[in-house]
Amino acid sequence: MSGARGHRDVPHTADTRIEAWGPTREACLAEAVAGLVDSFADTTGARPTWTVTAPVTADTDPDALVAVLDEVIYVLDTQGGVPLQVECVPGAAALGLRLHLAAVDDVEITGAVPKAVTLHELRFARSEAGWSCAVTIDV
Repeated sequence: MSGARGHRDVPHTADTRIEAWGPTREACLAEAVAGLVDSFADTTGARPTWTVTAPVTADTDPDALVAVLDEVIYVLDTQGGVPLQVECVPGAAALGLRLHLAAVDDVEITGAVPKAVTLHELRFARSEAGWSCAVTIDV
């Protein structure tokens, strides 16, 4: 997996389950966001029209995953923004999250819109091959 990054939806009974991977912690987080967006929207042809930045503080790596995805859901809910590009920048005290957004009206909604991140079977860890995570999303 070294250098490889990606994401996929995993079958789940009532919610959405996403697995993501990347060579770095930040790349894996960005892939988790891309997986979240792909689970409910087709962004083909959409262009970012504004950017939101937010510091993300967390005590553990799994907490960082939850905080990033919670921020994406918050921006979707409060600003109607769908991330098309994501930058996660490591910092001394907090992770810098930069979301390049399109309006929800500019994408095709193809599935259930996420409501919250659950802690059930949450996983985010480093291995010799890179970083990987798995998260369940309440829809």
